[in-house]
Amino acid sequence: MDEFEKAIIYCFDPNVSEDIKQKALAYTESIKVAPEAWLFCLDRLGKTQIVLVKFFCLQVFQEIILHRYETLSKPDRLNLRTGLMNWFRLHLVNNQEESAIKNKYAQVMVLLFKQEYLENWVTFFDDFLSMLSPGNSSIDIFLRICKSIEEEVVSFDVHRSPAELAQNTFIKDTMRENAITKIVASWYEILVHHQTPSLINMTLQNIKTYVGWIDISLIVNEKFIPLFCKYLGVRVVRDEVCDCFKEIINKGMDPFAKLTLIQQLEIKNIIKFAQLDDQEFNIRVGALINLTGMEILRSLESIQTLQQEGLDKKFPSGEILLEDMLQLLFQFFNNESNDVSYSVHGLASLYVQKLKNIKVLNEKQIQHITLLVQIVRNKMRYKTSRIEEEDDENNIKFADFRKDLSNLFRNIFRICPEMVGSFIATNIQRIVENKNNKNTTNSKNGKNGTINNNNNININNTNNTNNINNTTNNTNKNNVNKNANNIKNNNNEDDDDDDDMSFSDIEVSIYLLFQMGEGISATSEETLKSFEKFFGSMVVVLSQSSISITEHQVVSLIYFETIVRYAKYIPMDEQQYLSSVLKSFLDERGIHNKDSSVRSKAGYLLNKLAKYLKVQMFPYINDIIDALKNHLIISYEIQKEVPFEEQLNFYESLGFLIGGANLPIEKEQLYIEKILNNPIIKMEEIIAKQLYKGDSKENQFYYTVQLTQLINVIGTFSKGFSSFNATNGQLKPDAYCNYKVYFKRSLESIIQLPSLIPSNEEIKSRTFFYMHRMVEVLGKDLKPLLVKILPILLDHATTIDTLLEFLVFYNQLISKYKEELFDVINPTLYPIVDRIYKSLNTTIPPVEHSDAERALNDLKKSYFQLIQALFTHNLASTLTSTLNLPLLFQQVFNTVIGGCQASGGGHSESIQKVCFVILKKMIDDYSPGGSHAVNGFQSFIYDQVVPICFQVPLSDQFNMSDFTSTVILLEIGKSLRAIAQKYGDEFLTYMNTILLPKLNVSQEVINQFIKLLQPSSPIKDFQELLKLFIRQKKGLPIKTSNSNINLNNNNNNNNINNNINNNNNNINNNNLNNNNNSNINNNNINNNGHTNGNGVNKNGH
Repeated sequence: MDEFEKAIIYCFDPNVSEDIKQKALAYTESIKVAPEAWLFCLDRLGKTQIVLVKFFCLQVFQEIILHRYETLSKPDRLNLRTGLMNWFRLHLVNNQEESAIKNKYAQVMVLLFKQEYLENWVTFFDDFLSMLSPGNSSIDIFLRICKSIEEEVVSFDVHRSPAELAQNTFIKDTMRENAITKIVASWYEILVHHQTPSLINMTLQNIKTYVGWIDISLIVNEKFIPLFCKYLGVRVVRDEVCDCFKEIINKGMDPFAKLTLIQQLEIKNIIKFAQLDDQEFNIRVGALINLTGMEILRSLESIQTLQQEGLDKKFPSGEILLEDMLQLLFQFFNNESNDVSYSVHGLASLYVQKLKNIKVLNEKQIQHITLLVQIVRNKMRYKTSRIEEEDDENNIKFADFRKDLSNLFRNIFRICPEMVGSFIATNIQRIVENKNNKNTTNSKNGKNGTINNNNNININNTNNTNNINNTTNNTNKNNVNKNANNIKNNNNEDDDDDDDMSFSDIEVSIYLLFQMGEGISATSEETLKSFEKFFGSMVVVLSQSSISITEHQVVSLIYFETIVRYAKYIPMDEQQYLSSVLKSFLDERGIHNKDSSVRSKAGYLLNKLAKYLKVQMFPYINDIIDALKNHLIISYEIQKEVPFEEQLNFYESLGFLIGGANLPIEKEQLYIEKILNNPIIKMEEIIAKQLYKGDSKENQFYYTVQLTQLINVIGTFSKGFSSFNATNGQLKPDAYCNYKVYFKRSLESIIQLPSLIPSNEEIKSRTFFYMHRMVEVLGKDLKPLLVKILPILLDHATTIDTLLEFLVFYNQLISKYKEELFDVINPTLYPIVDRIYKSLNTTIPPVEHSDAERALNDLKKSYFQLIQALFTHNLASTLTSTLNLPLLFQQVFNTVIGGCQASGGGHSESIQKVCFVILKKMIDDYSPGGSHAVNGFQSFIYDQVVPICFQVPLSDQFNMSDFTSTVILLEIGKSLRAIAQKYGDEFLTYMNTILLPKLNVSQEVINQFIKLLQPSSPIKDFQELLKLFIRQKKGLPIKTSNSNINLNNNNNNNNINNNINNNNNNINNNNLNNNNNSNINNNNINNNGHTNGNGVNKNGH
């Protein structure tokens, strides 16, 4: 071993010291870059026996060919080529080399092939083919070279330059003309004369990668196809054969040629050669069937399109080909393995999709989808092992497959609703009869006799389905049902003869009934109407049966889901059946079930049912309360069995039922006391005895948590009550609101809690939740209490989050009570705004994109929403009252201007929009002639409002293509028109002689502005003029169909802000502003402006 070989070995030896390794790497690198490196390595390649050295030499050849080939002279290139061919002939084919060496050699030769084949080495393939011999490795190397050509020349998986793509295309064209026939012939010889599985597999791999771009007749002929069929029966090579057929089918061609090819292949007969004895192989065969069937469908669709376009040509046997694939589809789709079934799912989905486009199905098509429905049912069935024993991954896979099957089922239902309805009714009938018969037998034998009122149930399938209109066609149902019964379950069960029906049969039958409701939404209104009675009858049947008496979780869950989905279809004249529906929810089958998941789901769905069937459930309120009485107790012992979230569902359900029932006063009071008496007394006891003071981490803050839960349940129960009429929003008479006394009593306790436990944010949050509810529940009775309540809530709004909650509540009050709340809003407005300013006046700016920054942005937005609400709900006079007028001038005016300039950051666009809306309302209310005219408002108009109306849309940040910006520009137009209306000629003169000339606007355009600003002109014309003016100034294309507007002004000066800003009015673009000496940083509400009073232009940033 010389120094060269040692150096290479040291490079890869983990036991060598780092110093020696670095020296070895430097040495080998010097060899790589040497001008004669190829010659040196060619010499060493023929002498060494060390694999690493051989690999290094081949790697050097690869790098030279890829990066330095143009530096070699023609003789050197020829010598390199000759040397590599000699090594192949004299050494490589006669020795057992590692696969890595063979692959690297093949890669090097193909790189050389790309460089030389077209001009200097047209005999490349002849040279290698002449050296093939069955007694050595020549065939193996040749097949690797063929595979490498596909990777380097044919494959599109690697990004290639346009030049390389053009070269590769030329190489393929040349190969088609000169070499492919010989290459294919060599493949055939290998398949015929060599029985080595590795060589056969490599040959098949080459065929499948080449078949997409060579003449298909070279492969699809009487020589190759019988060979493929033969090898399809050989286990070690059949996977590659199957893949070859897939690539043949997948070859791009016109629809007639594709169908002819499929017809020639006879896939149905070819598959008979395969032994379907292995799941993985069955999946490959399924994929072949799937692809073939989908190609047939697509080709037939393409031919149909061509015929519609006038082509008078058909493919008569196309439907026969499709029928062959569909028969295979049914076989594989119904396979016991879900993976095998899924391999043909694409074909099933595409076929059903095709049928959706056919108005009237023929008998054969009806039979097909009937079979598919039966198979879908079989494949959706749970297995006991799947639920109880298999790991999560398998459960997830099955759930995903079930979703796909559900989608397929719904599409079939949309095509043939009558057939599917009949099928489902038959299944429901079977499971109910089986279950009831079994329970009858058990009862006679003395086994677990519970609920025996179901044995007289008789489901007449005809009665259940005769009212379903036939929305498809009048196909012979007897044939359909006969075909449906031909498919058996692949679970070693015969459904028709199974006396002891498994839980999976029951679950899947109900589940498919549930899925009909998902599918019917996409059908016609006529179909929906026809199925309403069907769905109602199915609910009655299920609720009257003993199906729900089960220990299987999945059956219980789908039972309750389905009952709730269709309960609204129970006919009004059959409401007696609602009793059995509710009973299943309220006994040990539902909320008292031993299974926690079933209990939870039943409670949640009972809440939904109460909202769906509120009126129908009124007679059962007392029964529901009695069934839930223990579940309503707020205690840790109860919550071990009934989590608090489930208790909330029960309180909400009862609230909706009692609150909406219009009960007599005595009965309503009785029910409310049954429900709220315990929570109210418990809350009062905790407060009176100050039990919360003993809370600590050790007792998990027992009483404090109970208080939050008690507020929650009382507030949640109140959702069913309102002082306002749902139809017109008017207040209800007091006679209908006797419930208020209970919520007022609760309020007296709850409003104390923020002061009693000030450090607990959850208590504050739940208090705000309760106050939101009281706005709706107490109505006008809440107003006199607010004078005391609002200061308490504001005092404890000590964080951004609680202040936000306070503002949401405050805005709710304004929205609900409007001007009636003046006496409450007027004294509280100043301290609230002051609290907002102080909260935003942080000494350290929050981290960008942090929760703190988002909270500040939310607070800014809420502040502006508050100001907008005051104007919207006739409370603008609060800002002009003696108490708040300083606030208006010192803070509100300038913060609104600052909000108009907001850019970047959270809510900036929405804040801009709100602020321009506020400006318009200010102009209407505070200008001369407005409802609340304000002295000095005129200076604000000229100093700040008018300049900002041009500065904002002309700024670089204003995106004219953005929808919000368009809305803002419309608001600006409204504001300018309102100013013109309020200030008349004075404002028009100002625009004509001062502002517009400073913007370098031509007199012609100024005249248009003046004309369209006047009240007699349509406002839409002025808004259009303003939009086009801004676009022109920003250098954007302008176009208008309005003949009243003509912008012919070429003085497009983009430096407009400098002309607008002239009066030292410093308004921070990103913030709200005030000038009350508050030192507020860039993230907050601030104003450092000094208005000169007489100026009309501003010079701030």
